[in-house]
Amino acid sequence: MKLEDIQSPEFVKDLTITELELLAKDIRTFILHNVSKTGGHLSSNLGSVELIIALHYVFNSPIDKFVFDVGHQVYTHKILTGRAKDFDKLRKKDGLAAFLKYTESEHDVWEAGHSSTSISALAGFLEAKASGVNIGEVIAIIGDGAIQNGLAFEGLNYLGNNKQKGIVIINDNDMSISKNVGRLSRSLSKIRIRKSYEWMKKITPTFVQRLFRSAKNAVRGVVYGSNVFANLGYKYYGPIDGHNIRELIKYFQFAKRTRTSVILHVKTVKGKGYQFAEGDINGKWHGVSPFDIVTGKSINTSSPNNVNWGKGICELLVDFVSQNNKIYVITPAMISGSSLQLLQEKFPKNLIDVGINEEHAVVMAAAMSRNGLIPIVSIYSTFLQRSYDEVSHDVARNNNHVIFLIDRAGINGGDGSTHQGIFDVAFLSHLPNMVITTPKDLSEAKNLLKMAIEYDGPFVIRYPKKNVVRKEYLLEDIQLGSWVEELPIQDLNIITYGDEVDIYKDKLKNVGLINARFIKPIDINMLKKLANKQVIIVEEVVRNGSLGSLINDANIKSDLNLKIKHYAIDDIYLDTGTIEELKVELGIDVDSIISNL
Repeated sequence: MKLEDIQSPEFVKDLTITELELLAKDIRTFILHNVSKTGGHLSSNLGSVELIIALHYVFNSPIDKFVFDVGHQVYTHKILTGRAKDFDKLRKKDGLAAFLKYTESEHDVWEAGHSSTSISALAGFLEAKASGVNIGEVIAIIGDGAIQNGLAFEGLNYLGNNKQKGIVIINDNDMSISKNVGRLSRSLSKIRIRKSYEWMKKITPTFVQRLFRSAKNAVRGVVYGSNVFANLGYKYYGPIDGHNIRELIKYFQFAKRTRTSVILHVKTVKGKGYQFAEGDINGKWHGVSPFDIVTGKSINTSSPNNVNWGKGICELLVDFVSQNNKIYVITPAMISGSSLQLLQEKFPKNLIDVGINEEHAVVMAAAMSRNGLIPIVSIYSTFLQRSYDEVSHDVARNNNHVIFLIDRAGINGGDGSTHQGIFDVAFLSHLPNMVITTPKDLSEAKNLLKMAIEYDGPFVIRYPKKNVVRKEYLLEDIQLGSWVEELPIQDLNIITYGDEVDIYKDKLKNVGLINARFIKPIDINMLKKLANKQVIIVEEVVRNGSLGSLINDANIKSDLNLKIKHYAIDDIYLDTGTIEELKVELGIDVDSIISNL
């Protein structure tokens, strides 16, 4: 079968087990070869092939609703629903989305880019079903890392009290992005196969069953130990071999027949079928750029002098932690994503991975700061959104000394609308006590990080998903809120920040250039020097709540008579595309700005 010819998943229902196994082999090869060219989420998709084939064999999408958590494991679903022909444009502008997308297929019933939403969404589908909407079975597919998040347990708590039936499938591969952490992770790893349950049930004496009032509770307590799902009252089955299609079909058919909510614990191998991905314990093969299949090496055309921002920041952290053991870096399952491996290697006790629990990370950091430690929360811009209440209530309100390293700030590429880092300035800038900075290079980042460590209050350092050139570090005693006059002030001046400051500096002629490295507080003295002049503000964040908004406000309050033109992102969600493609489309790339001067 040519996978590109598939139109609908209906065909799998007519295949034998042997044919389904051959289909799984073909799909796994297809995913590996395509992702090696385009980049994408590799390991999770290689590990979920048989699981998704079995789902489509037993259930009837889209009447039966497949609610995938995050979407890291949906490539097989895309292939079976007629999108294999589009995989050469995976994660590209106007191409196939990285995750599920409503507009791509009627089989994509839930869009997600952040984890742990699937069980709550499942509950929503069940409420719609109860109201009369034509919905069949509802199945949430969630990873063992994602189910540790509090939102997942809110969903389980609600579903457990609901008379409507939902099916929850835990795709357990011992990893979220990198290795899972915490008590729940250890609990999952200790759960024994169901055969042990059946055997123990047969040999448990009647008087023991009566003693514990229920044979189920007695046996489950012995076999499963602290199995939180059984304790919550769910019918729980597993672990199930996630690569045995026959066994998966058997359990899925049982779940379909049962009248009450059920949890199926499916054990899979992340990276199944590709030796480099199977042996990965650090999350390197979770999300990949194009690579050579034979060697496993990234196809990287960047200069050897370049390093990604995350790795450059990590090297700075190693230096500071070596001088001050009160510094602790906290990450929500992003050791690999934020390139913190060197810190993990050098100072493992000073790096705390809390799993996919962003809210917990921020609250814990606030408490650490109250006790004399210096917590640094390393987090993607898009994931910081999940902990907004904690940032406001527990950090900013009390002026707690917590440093936020916001990775992937600004426009991002292939992951699409759910992962754009364009909102953090807007939701942080109106919080009292909050300092927000964006360095132009690693030297400025080092000086800002030094200032953040010595500062007494919340401090944000933002940086993009890009490479940065390693340069000699220049020591500077930075004053709070100070901007830099990179090119002398003229009648026409550009105010911007971040890694494009030096690009403007090389290209501008007869135009002033201000490096607004502090977004908050702003440099009112520099603005006074610009009074009565033309100012062009350029930034890759949403317009409302941006630096431009703060400058406009200062212009009115201080009567500076600045003639302002503001280039930023309007009230929209950005979709997939490279950073440069999206900037050109928005008209905020360097060449477009200069051509419009």
